[in-house]
Amino acid sequence: MLVCLILASVLEGFGLAALIPLVQVALGPEGGDPPADDPSPLEGAARRTLATLGIPETLEVLSLVVLGILAVKAAVVLLSKRQVGYTSARIVTDMRQELLRALLSAQWGYFTRQPVGRIANAVGTEADRAGRAYAKLTQIAQHAAMTLAYVTVAVALSWELLLGAAVSAVVIWVMLGGLVRSAGRAGSRQTELTKSLLSRLADSMQSFRLLKAMGLERLVGPLLARDTDRLQGALRSQVLAREALQVLQEPLLAACVIGLMIYAVRALGMGSGEIFVLVMTFARGIQSSNKIQRKYQEAAIHASAVWSMRELIDGALANVEVHPGCVTPSLERSIEVAGVCVDFDGRRVLHDVSLTIPAGQITAIVGESGAGKTTLMDVLTGLVTPDAGEIRVDGIPLAEIDLAAWRQRVGLVPQELLLLHESVRFNVTLGDPQLDDADVERALRSASAWEFVNELPGGLDASAGERGTLLSGGQRGRIALARALAHRPALLILDEATAALDPQAERAVWDAIARLRGEATVVAISHQPALTELADRIYLIEGGTARRVDEPGRARKLPSSRSGGSSLTT
Repeated sequence: MLVCLILASVLEGFGLAALIPLVQVALGPEGGDPPADDPSPLEGAARRTLATLGIPETLEVLSLVVLGILAVKAAVVLLSKRQVGYTSARIVTDMRQELLRALLSAQWGYFTRQPVGRIANAVGTEADRAGRAYAKLTQIAQHAAMTLAYVTVAVALSWELLLGAAVSAVVIWVMLGGLVRSAGRAGSRQTELTKSLLSRLADSMQSFRLLKAMGLERLVGPLLARDTDRLQGALRSQVLAREALQVLQEPLLAACVIGLMIYAVRALGMGSGEIFVLVMTFARGIQSSNKIQRKYQEAAIHASAVWSMRELIDGALANVEVHPGCVTPSLERSIEVAGVCVDFDGRRVLHDVSLTIPAGQITAIVGESGAGKTTLMDVLTGLVTPDAGEIRVDGIPLAEIDLAAWRQRVGLVPQELLLLHESVRFNVTLGDPQLDDADVERALRSASAWEFVNELPGGLDASAGERGTLLSGGQRGRIALARALAHRPALLILDEATAALDPQAERAVWDAIARLRGEATVVAISHQPALTELADRIYLIEGGTARRVDEPGRARKLPSSRSGGSSLTT
């Protein structure tokens, strides 16, 4: 790109130099100036070059020379601009991919602190604006190369005029610099307001059903309207600053060119050919300088998007998840939780938790809301690193195990049954090419979901809708369970997986879980009585600690979420 820009600037200089003899011949001895006895350095160099190349100084030939130079220059400029477009698109793609790689490699805790709308804004809006900022910078390089060509021609014409043009360009830059800074500030406001708007919009859409059902959408509307009004104000400021800069540059440019032309005629006594080239050179030179200022203004408008995106990327890279372990995981004997302590924001959630999860058995984890049950599940999957204690799989600390390989052997049904706006098939496989329709059918049958899926319009190709809203709560739960079972996990974790199911569907799911005994290790969080009857062992999380409550012959007191108190089972 830079080579093309330099070549284009050289051709521009040649084209301007060739114009002098062309104008001299066009005007001729009858209607204009005769060839000067003491030509300027530029005119002399042009005529010597033409003589060396054997080009006659006739109107037709010189016209063809100038047109040929302009045609080659246009082709070179087109090539450079095409490369600018390609490179800008590559910059956008690279930044998006860098952001996605950084986010996917970051720790789970980093995601919990990032609004979804900000990430979506970075991938969509900010990446495009970053590409535009880069394109403006390359256009600055293009105009700078052209300005250099004009300066070279101007030196050959008159250093006094070149000095005057340079001073004029600097004066214009200083006079209009406030408009550049104003546009930059408006661009920064646009970046911040867009992040705020999209973050608030994403949060509102996630809870839209709740807001709509309770008639609270009227509260969200004014908030979104306020953000859009403020964003419109920032965009108006950008438009005003951009248009004002261009409008004010034109009369200032005309004043400078007229002043230089009068000085050239009255003080330097230049001929008509040189005057013509003078006007073109300095007019286009100062105009090119003005374009540099405009492109810089536009780059300043979009630059804040680059820094915002880089901040998000750098934040993710600073919180990258480290996997030092390399041992291939196996789960043949048990998972041991040994003295695990977890703190969140200075508050201890788990305190010296120790328990054993036998392989091939069903272990229930019960306790009141906020007791730390889900945190314990996150520790088992490596999403949360304990502040003290450790997890051992068949006696090997989880820190020494290949964490990515361990997670690939885990199936998880979270409390929030989130489905994608895709087909049932995709929601089960998540696009894994290693899973075929036979695997999908097996997983759906294991989750007691095959029958109702067959009855859906389209079967496996039926859409689940946004966040699974085209399915009932029970259907979503069974699809989520099928997704967890699709890869034949060694460890299946269920976090209140049956809370949204009716009794019949719940019983079908627990029957399916019971059939996994001996094939997979199941860890289930639930308050449902069916689990306590099914589990091989039960642990109660209470006060941040765990105790086993299923010893033979002893009564166990388990909390019940449905009654709000506790239930006594034996």
